[in-house]
Amino acid sequence: MRKYIFVLLTALAPMSALAYMLNRVSVHDPSIVWEPVSQTYYIFGSHRAAAKTADLMSWSAFQAPWATASSNNAANSAAFTTPQVTKIKKGGVEYDFNFNAFNWSKRGNAGYNVDGNMWAPDVIWNKVLNKWCMYLSVNGDNWYSSIILLTADNIEGPYLYQAPVVMSGFHTGSAYKDSDLELVIGTQSSLPERYAVGNRWGNRYPNCIDPCVFYDEQGKLWMSYGSWSGGIWMLELDENTGLRDYDVEYPLTGSGDGITIDPYFGKKIAGGYYVSGEASYIEYIGGYYYLFVTYGGLAAGGVANEYNNGGYQMRVFRSENPDGPYTDSRNNSAVFTSYLLNFGAKENDNNRGVNIFGAYTSWGSTARGNLGERSQGHNSIIAAEDGRTYLVYHTRFQNWGEAHQVRVHQVFQSKNGWLVAAPFEYTGEQVTSADIATTQQIATDRIAGKYKLLIHRYKLDHTKKEIAEPTDIELKSDGTIAGATTGTWKIEEGTSYVTLKIGNTYYHGVMVEQTLESTDTKVPAFTAVAANTGETAWGYQTEATTGIVGVHFDDNDQLSTVNCQLSTYDLQGRRVNSNSKGIIIRNGKKYIAK
Repeated sequence: MRKYIFVLLTALAPMSALAYMLNRVSVHDPSIVWEPVSQTYYIFGSHRAAAKTADLMSWSAFQAPWATASSNNAANSAAFTTPQVTKIKKGGVEYDFNFNAFNWSKRGNAGYNVDGNMWAPDVIWNKVLNKWCMYLSVNGDNWYSSIILLTADNIEGPYLYQAPVVMSGFHTGSAYKDSDLELVIGTQSSLPERYAVGNRWGNRYPNCIDPCVFYDEQGKLWMSYGSWSGGIWMLELDENTGLRDYDVEYPLTGSGDGITIDPYFGKKIAGGYYVSGEASYIEYIGGYYYLFVTYGGLAAGGVANEYNNGGYQMRVFRSENPDGPYTDSRNNSAVFTSYLLNFGAKENDNNRGVNIFGAYTSWGSTARGNLGERSQGHNSIIAAEDGRTYLVYHTRFQNWGEAHQVRVHQVFQSKNGWLVAAPFEYTGEQVTSADIATTQQIATDRIAGKYKLLIHRYKLDHTKKEIAEPTDIELKSDGTIAGATTGTWKIEEGTSYVTLKIGNTYYHGVMVEQTLESTDTKVPAFTAVAANTGETAWGYQTEATTGIVGVHFDDNDQLSTVNCQLSTYDLQGRRVNSNSKGIIIRNGKKYIAK
């Protein structure tokens, strides 16, 4: 006898085919953008990796070509040598400036190879230029890096080098004469002392990599950029050119390594003093600008070096202004005032930044064993046209070496204004951001049951590949929590907002339906953040204590037996009434258990 058993509340989907298709790609440092004509999402990443999808689930990889004046498929070494824009305006006066980004990047290392140093592009549509604008890091050794603008008529390219936006590395001698420093601060007889720091550059000033370009709510164009070296900085761009706005001035603020506003580099918004942190990404969501910064080392971990191996983890700050100040849920500033180790088992910076999630395993059907996720980061996030918000990142895995893949999770805003990520990959769920505040996605009498609980805590020991694992709890119908931890839970009727007290800590978030990836199984799940700790809690139901708890079909696909309690549920898992034992819909047929 063929038999299917589902220990779940929801109606049953056919097992012959999934309602979604996950086709994954490897794009390091994925930056997401929406192309409205083709109704397609694109991600662009380091080393010319790129991919596209119509549904954020099934991706196809491609490579956008570079252009030069004579070629639409130029070599990397030729792509960044000849800018199309050689005239810069400041104060209405036009100045000549011709910047060879390729030569700049190799001046710190005679054996330089540009092929492995095209990092973390960010693509945005500029409605004034009527062009797709790619902001690309051309990384060089010894901080000889630049962020350049390339444009294309088609989002898939070819992209043509226009001009530099900002550059770093003029820390000694006359190198600054080949940069735009004098266009910004005026003619200098020698390198200003504050820049003449040699190999101490990284304590004070940025390496010009990892751009994030965005329009604020008033239509002003901004770029955040930088990394461990000197922190994350912010410049205003010219909406008409896509380049630096040379008419915006930044008054020198601070001194020594504590400079927070620099006339050339702009305003520091995070990091500093060689504290870890890279891949800034900013998105406006529900009244706040949210800043993502990835702390730690990008490797999979397992090597006894806390400082540069493992610990990659996304941290979140917010501000009401695009250029900050950015703070976390405990009002910690994103800017550091001295060096502190800010990731790993020896983290000593008061766990700065909300930990939206980190390394985890034994979760659902996919993130298990060797494929437990770790080293997640360099993300982008998009408040999409479909009314949902998506977090896109690359992740390595527990025992899969340095191989990596892209993952997408839906993101919600908790009632107290912090972001929480859905505890499973996006698989076509239909709930929108607006639905969270206005509809109750999971009926109250569906919530009670046994759950897996995962706390995304700080201070995992990545040198030993330590990874968060779930425990077993039960959300009881009387609003209490039992099992591995005790506490209380409460859903705000008519909304999807949930509050959980786990131990002595309150978590605020949402309760929604989630799909256990690689199956069509739907379960109630929660994601919530503790504002007073910065840690996130995930949970998903493994066994219901109300509703349908067991379903059997025979070899003829006929309903054999149903075990139900209390209520009847429709295809979406919503309670219909309490008069019948249960309704099951399978292969388009309705079965009623009495």
